[in-house]
Amino acid sequence: MASKISAAVLAWCAVTLGVMAGRAAMAAEGNLFVTQVTVDPNHSSTLYVTTNFGVGLMKSVDGGTSWTQITKGLHSFSLTQIAVDPADSNHLYLADGCAGLYVSRDGGTTWKEMNDGLQDTEIGGLQLHPAQPGSAYAVTTQGMHKAEKDGARWLPLTQGDTFTHSLDFISFLVLPTKPVTLYLASKEGLYTRKEGDAGWVTAGKFFAGRQISALAHDPRTGRLYVAVYRRGATVDTLREGGLFISDDQGTSWSKLGDGLEQTWIRVILLDPADADTLYLATGGRGVIKSVDGGKTWAETNSGLSDPDREIHSLALDPHDRKTLYAGSYGYGVFGSHDAGATWRALPFGPHQTGEQLIAALVREADQVKKSSTVAVPPVFQKCNTCHGWTDFRINLAKPGLWMVPANRRDWSLTVKRMSLDAGLTPDEEKTIAKFLQTYSGTTARR
Repeated sequence: MASKISAAVLAWCAVTLGVMAGRAAMAAEGNLFVTQVTVDPNHSSTLYVTTNFGVGLMKSVDGGTSWTQITKGLHSFSLTQIAVDPADSNHLYLADGCAGLYVSRDGGTTWKEMNDGLQDTEIGGLQLHPAQPGSAYAVTTQGMHKAEKDGARWLPLTQGDTFTHSLDFISFLVLPTKPVTLYLASKEGLYTRKEGDAGWVTAGKFFAGRQISALAHDPRTGRLYVAVYRRGATVDTLREGGLFISDDQGTSWSKLGDGLEQTWIRVILLDPADADTLYLATGGRGVIKSVDGGKTWAETNSGLSDPDREIHSLALDPHDRKTLYAGSYGYGVFGSHDAGATWRALPFGPHQTGEQLIAALVREADQVKKSSTVAVPPVFQKCNTCHGWTDFRINLAKPGLWMVPANRRDWSLTVKRMSLDAGLTPDEEKTIAKFLQTYSGTTARR
């Protein structure tokens, strides 16, 4: 088996053809890059798993014993997160690292893209509004946006922000205050705002310039948890990471436990039935657990057969606190029924690979492509040399695992990302963006 590509190499969307080919080869060999495991809050036996450049979206209705691939309507497979509406389990929101937001009203059987007004469809974080049905928040590399009416309209909550430009450090909290309070992690520190505020402000000087990798909030105590990842490997930065806690809404912070300073904490998971039990999903150390409120920590990886211990997601059954699920970035999903003491792999069983999913899209669209009469500007050929399109009326490239739907978005930012690999001049960027803007506003409305 080919060696795994590092997370840094697997940068979202802004990748070379060589890296994409490597991803395709790895997906074909069976590596499963899980980005999130989600438990339906109303039906704990129902699980969803999102993957990056792999098998798309998987669903289980029997606690992970068997799985179904649910990808109808999905045109890109760099999936990042999924959210289940607590008021209606059939109402799902799905974030893609290239194609933006998808919405389903039938439990994931079918999906529809909902990106009108979204400035950038490279979504790295997704959460539902705690009090407004049909509203959600998403963070892209261009900042945070709020979706209304299931994504039919997006409103930017950004003012030229630069601190959200790295999806390796995207985590945010939506606290159900009045108005809603937002906390946003980034590579440059911790930021906050209330809904309706003019912009983001730093959440104190304590985290200024630090890489914030994960956030959590305990509604029982009001405590805030912040994970910090060291900036480098120098003597000055080796011990600046770790886990920090605030009991006064972020006014003051204290370090929580020792031994986490050099650990990349990706998820902070709180036990809903015991405030002293915490879990951490980490890059390199697997799952770490504390049973004394974070004073001491121990790795709990028995049976976790990921040699790299690269865990990107951690979920807990809300109705059974001893049942947990861990998503590995390369080795699939693991389950535990003894509060993390032991783990076992949850095989997906027969399923289509990412390449097979794309091939199916090609077959479905073959007749559309043959009958296409779209006038594509000649300069658009440059985009087709490095970019795949799920709309085959404009696709001239060999399909790959990264394909972009021509949906109604602000195309200027996407074209700018294409520009380097495609060799576009500024004038060519404008021509292509205008073409896509016009095309996606008419033909793509179907």
